[in-house]
Formats: sequence, structure tokens, C-alpha cells
Amino acid sequence: MAAGLPARAADSYQADIEGAPNGLGDKLAIISELMKGTREYPTSAALRRAARRDIEAFNDALKAAGYYAGSADFTLIAAEDRQKPKVVFAISPGTAFKVTEYDIIYQDQGEERPRDLNAANVKTTNAADGASLRDQQEAFLTYLWNNGYPTAAIVNRRAIANFETNEASAVFVFTSGPKATFGQPIISGTKKTDDTFVERMKTWEDGEEFERKKMTAYYDHLRQTGLFSKVDVSPGQTRESGETPILVELEERKRRTIGAGVSYSTTEGPGGRLFFEHRNILGHGENLTAELTGSQIEQSINVAVTRPLPGLGAQAFASTAFLNETTDAYDARTFEVTGGLSKRWLDERLETRGAIKLETSNVRSDGVEDRTYFVSTPLAVRWNSEDNLLDPTKGFRAAWTVTPYFGSENFTQSEITARSRIHLGKDDIVTLAARAGLAATFANSFDALPLNKRYYAGGGGSVRGYGYQEAGPLDEDFNPIGGRSRIDGAFEARVKTIKNLQFAAFIDAGSVSSESIPKFNDKFFYGYGVGVRYLTPIGPIRADIAFPIDKRESDSDFQIYIALGQPF
Repeated sequence: MAAGLPARAADSYQADIEGAPNGLGDKLAIISELMKGTREYPTSAALRRAARRDIEAFNDALKAAGYYAGSADFTLIAAEDRQKPKVVFAISPGTAFKVTEYDIIYQDQGEERPRDLNAANVKTTNAADGASLRDQQEAFLTYLWNNGYPTAAIVNRRAIANFETNEASAVFVFTSGPKATFGQPIISGTKKTDDTFVERMKTWEDGEEFERKKMTAYYDHLRQTGLFSKVDVSPGQTRESGETPILVELEERKRRTIGAGVSYSTTEGPGGRLFFEHRNILGHGENLTAELTGSQIEQSINVAVTRPLPGLGAQAFASTAFLNETTDAYDARTFEVTGGLSKRWLDERLETRGAIKLETSNVRSDGVEDRTYFVSTPLAVRWNSEDNLLDPTKGFRAAWTVTPYFGSENFTQSEITARSRIHLGKDDIVTLAARAGLAATFANSFDALPLNKRYYAGGGGSVRGYGYQEAGPLDEDFNPIGGRSRIDGAFEARVKTIKNLQFAAFIDAGSVSSESIPKFNDKFFYGYGVGVRYLTPIGPIRADIAFPIDKRESDSDFQIYIALGQPF
């Protein structure tokens, strides 16, 4: 049955393909010189030469698709009555062959090695097309790599066809090299980094049978330290003892980074951030970071140190911080010291964290001063598959934290947050993004909960359109009183216009309650607005204007937010 394609014409001719099997016609049109229609062929001889070249390509494509007995031909219809000449390709595919036998051949000498695909758990489909055979051969090669043959390689492959039965035998040819075990890493290129630290990150035991996937995991661990601008890990030459040393070539990154950021909002005023990072302080992956942030309502300084623990596949961290808050709800000065462990799983996407924190705060409100002391043990589980910190285009982020507090008061807080986005249209012209969060406090009473441990909503990172902490209940002087629980969320639609410009429309919502567990029937506060994002190489510069819905006497008519990065 013929499967015709729409005629594709140049100024001097027409061309058509007939009889191509389903799914193959479009591929033939792509490789056809005449079907592209990008050149002129003013004479019949020129058209015939081009058609013969296409026939050769079509015959190769038929065999690659598993139609070993297929053939192609063409007819040139001369021009008549001022019509253009036309080339009609006739495809005679025949029957698609099936592979009924798979043979494994090794060109080098060696001990007993796997000889069939079943031994390597490689699935077969009997398809005779080149892509299927290639995938099966590469899967078998991967099996060899992961079962003791670090230097295994593909030599070639071929199919032996039986034209009487429309069946074929696939022949895969390899060299396996000697079977090997893991040897010691041989490290080069380090300057400040201690080689013993690089070696301790290996993912195998010496003398263990070689597995390429473990070597790849070792590469990933080195790359994810952030210490190196170049990482190359490969198997060396297998020794007579059967050990294969692992060659590690590294190039260290610059060890210090200094950065800054600025922001502005009508709720928090101008803001700024300065940070400094010193990597690999003692040569074992230790990182020191110092960060200073400031706005009209909040100023903080934080110093943190992290150190990898290769033996545990984890990281130790410690930090100290000072925070000064001047808000309508309270004024507070807090000092805290934290230490703990974190570990990443599932290709670094899942992180678990546990810590112990000591903190003290001096909280003042309405002329009353209160000093609090707490010991807490925050536990967190975080999932992050986003591809960019400032402007993620794919992935999902979620977190769940539980923090028991002991000291001036005993209570437990828990929070769940999530955010993601989808893209629509050609070149992802439309982005729909959303975030949501729930928070709860399990305490004896609302009044006993310190003001700086209550939940609030409102502001650039919460419900836009309302003042900082003001999307919730207020006292008689219009000051926020906070709550033991919170619900908040946002939806935003972003549309690309010109290359570096993106417009956004959004709606945010939030609710704060004095109850321990958030309730969806409490009063919600809604804000809506529009914004523009100018896309730069370091991230989008964002400017939003937002308005409160159901505006109260104390609420401003609008709020403006300017910052670096998407809101979520």
C-alpha cells in the first residue's frame, strides 16, 4: 500500500515519495536531497543524478529500519504544458525482518565470558532495525563494564539475513579485555586538596570486582564537592595481579568567592546581602561561608562551616548567627549556635538533616521585655530536583521540617512546603508556577508562645499586596499578633515576549490562626498583581506591584517588590 507524502517543490521541479512504510516516510524525506527542495536542477540529467543519490540513501535507510529486502526506485515525469518535471520515488519495503538469533563474539582471548544477551539481562524485541540492535549491543557492553571488564569495547555488529524466511541473525562483536578488580586511585592535579581526602571518597573497596557504575558514582561525588573545575575519572591499564588502578585527574577551582545582592520593597524598604565563601580551607573539603543581610526590618550575620564525611557519605555542619528584627509585632535580638549532620540520597535530590540548636532571644513588645532560652532539635527532609537556583525551568522542590523546642517554653513546630511549575507553548512561552505551605505549632497555649516564634503572613515572600506580617489578625493598634499555624500559597503565570523580557500575573493567599493546626475555614487574605522579569545571565531581575483584596483601613493601596530571582 502506497504511503504518499505531500509534494515538496523547488522552483524547477516537484518531488514525491510513495509506498513508504508508516513512520518511515518522514525520515526518508529528511535524508532526500530532492525532497528538501533547497536547490535548483534545471535539466533532466541533473534531476536523475540527484534522484540516484537519493535512491542509495533510501536503500540504506530501509536496511537500517529492518527492511532488508526493501528497495527504492524513481520515475522522472517530463514537463508538459508548462508544468514542472516531477520525480516520483517508489518505495518497495517488502516484509520487516525479525531477528531470531543473537550471537556474541569476542575478538580477544579470555576466560569464560557471557555469551548471550539473556546472561546480561538484555531484553530482546526481535526487531531488526539498526537502532534496536545498537541499543542491545550497548546494553551488553554496559553489563561487561559493570561485571569486571573495565576495558570492554564494541568492535562491530552485523545482521545475517535469510531472505527466504524474512528472518535474521544478529552478530555482536566485542573485545572484553582482562577481568579486573578495583585498585587504588591514582590522583593528579591537586594543589591544596589532600589526596587522602580524594581517595576516601571512593565508592568501592580495594580488591572488589570492577563496576563502571561505582566508578561513575565516584566521579559524581568528586564533582558535587564544588571544589574542582575539572574532574576526569577513568580506568587505568589492568595489572598482572588483576587490579585496575583508577586514574583521577583534577583541576581545583578558585577557593574564594565574594558576592552581593540588592532588593527593595515598600514593606521592608531597601535591602542588601553580602556573602563570602572560602572553599577547602584545610584541604579536606571544609567550606567557610559568611553572610551579612540587612533591611529596615531585619539585619543578620551568619557564619557557617561545613565538612564532608566521606566514610559516612554525609556532611557535618556548624553555624553561629545573630538576628535583629524591628517589626510592628515585636522587636527581637536573637543569638544562636547550631551543629548537625546532613546526607543526600537519590542522585543528590533527597536530603535529610538533623541538628541541635542553642538560642537565646530578647523580645520586646508594648514596653514589655522577655528573655527566652531554647534548645531545639530541628529535623528536615528535603527534595530538590530544580535545575537552577534563581530561575528554575524544571523540577520540583518540597520540604518537611519538625522542630521540638525545650526551655523557656516546650512546644513543637512543623512545616511543609512545595513548589513547581509547568511550561506551555512553543519554546515554553508560557510558564505556570505555584507554591504552597502549611505550618503548625503544638503548644499548651497561644499566649505562652513567644512572639518571635509565632507564624505570620504578608510581604514579598508570603502574601504580596500586604505589609510585612500583616496578612493576618491585628490588635486594636493594627499591629500583627501572629498565630500558631499558617496556610499560604501562590499561583503565577509568566509569558515571554521578547527575548529577555517576561511578564507575570499572580495571586497570593494566606491565613494565620491561633489554633495549633491550620484550618481552611479561617479568614484568608488575598493579594494580586502583575510584574516584569528581565532575564540576565545571572538570573531574572524581578519587579512586582501587588494589591490587597478586601483592603482594611490599615492596609496600603499597593506594594512594590524589586529583587533578583523568580519568587518561586
